[in-house]
Amino acid sequence: MRAAVFLVILLTACSGYDDLALLEVETIEPPEIEPGGTLRIHGRGFPLGHSPDIVLRGSVYRPATSASTVDAHLVGDVRSESLIEVPIGAQFIDALGGRATFDGELRVGFRAADNHRDVFSAERVRIDFLPDTSAQLRADSVREEQAEPVGAKSFGLELSREELGTVGVRVLAVDPDGLAAIQGVKPGDTLVGLDGMSLYSWRDFVPDPSKNESTVLAARDGLRGVHALRWPHEATERAVEPIALGLFVLLGLMLGWLSPALLCLRAQPAKVSLPAWLTRSSLVLIFAALLFCVSALQWTTMWILGLGTFAALFTLAARHRAGTFSFAFAVIATLTVMLLAKTASISAIVAAQNPPVLRWYLFQSPASFLAFCAYLYGLGVVSSSARLSASLYSAAAAVFGATLFLGGWPLAGSIAAIAVLVGKAAAIMVAAHAFDMAPKTAATCSGLGLGLALAGLFVDIDALFPLWSALAVGCACAVGVRALVPPLRRESAPAIV
Repeated sequence: MRAAVFLVILLTACSGYDDLALLEVETIEPPEIEPGGTLRIHGRGFPLGHSPDIVLRGSVYRPATSASTVDAHLVGDVRSESLIEVPIGAQFIDALGGRATFDGELRVGFRAADNHRDVFSAERVRIDFLPDTSAQLRADSVREEQAEPVGAKSFGLELSREELGTVGVRVLAVDPDGLAAIQGVKPGDTLVGLDGMSLYSWRDFVPDPSKNESTVLAARDGLRGVHALRWPHEATERAVEPIALGLFVLLGLMLGWLSPALLCLRAQPAKVSLPAWLTRSSLVLIFAALLFCVSALQWTTMWILGLGTFAALFTLAARHRAGTFSFAFAVIATLTVMLLAKTASISAIVAAQNPPVLRWYLFQSPASFLAFCAYLYGLGVVSSSARLSASLYSAAAAVFGATLFLGGWPLAGSIAAIAVLVGKAAAIMVAAHAFDMAPKTAATCSGLGLGLALAGLFVDIDALFPLWSALAVGCACAVGVRALVPPLRRESAPAIV
């Protein structure tokens, strides 16, 4: 009886078996498609004699146009169980708007044998659609009728007119006073992407005029990887009167001079032995070099994991909760900056702070300014110890803090970039020894900073504090002078309670 029941179950299962369950899309090529070309989908389990349902779903990026979504159905032929060919005509590329870069997924589906369900497989894909010459001329004529967009010249660039049919546009010349030069771009560098779109020609370098800034991907011979640079559009930047800017800097100087309790000065800076300083200086140099050499360290999550490990070691060695408090403030400060920058990539965070000092996250927003105050307090309570675990945490936190709050550096990978980062990290470590505040005050600053960053997702904070950066710069300069010049120190500087 049991054998009969088992046989019935087995037959029932076999009757519902469908070879389409093995359907899988593995690779899609080529990455560039021209009219008359063929898109080849490689995989397994494609049934011969059946018509595939091919859907291209994702985002489309075009020159001088905002990114849009597409949900297009393609017609293809099953050539074998492992190959589907999709002919691409000029009409399809014209429908995408001419020159376009697609980033999304391609889904291949078939009707199952029971005719009641669809079986499909999807694969992530990035495809560049390149129109023929006539289509390109039509697109250029339409573009000329529109308002002139922000081009390469506004960024201080002169691009090569050569079109080699491969990704990348060579930089011929750079204006020494332009934004590109300030961020370290040099003649001979290659621009490979703009706002999600691959660059094949100088014609493609037309930013979206509806945005406040563009993300440019730059590469250089001899340097690893591709580096993201954020370039604000001149046409969309807020105009600031120089007189108003100067007045707010003076106001910040007065506030910082008369009220140094903002970051309470220590009566006597915390003293650390010379061997401990030498150890931390060496560790800062090592961490700064690792940041540029190890691609995994280009993400904030890796630094948070590292800081958490060092904080745990310090807490176990010193049997003190200072490491826990410091790590908590570091996590909240990182979240604050990530919300403001809308990214977890350190390269993108650094690029968002270029080129002027007023764009540093230390000064750019009251949210990041408050987060920096709490971050500095957390670093100070740990760095006052001479233990090796404290040195590890302090050096890593100083380098990480420099990337979060103290602006950018020349194009990553150069000796100058490492030197700039080491100098900024050293400045943070010195400042952590000069200032102090009560734990409750640090917690309040940390919470307010995170709250303002969350509010910035719904409200334009820059519009609420248009001249905040000038005020913060003046205040920081005044407090810094009082911290560095001993005669200007107060005899006692108790922490804010």
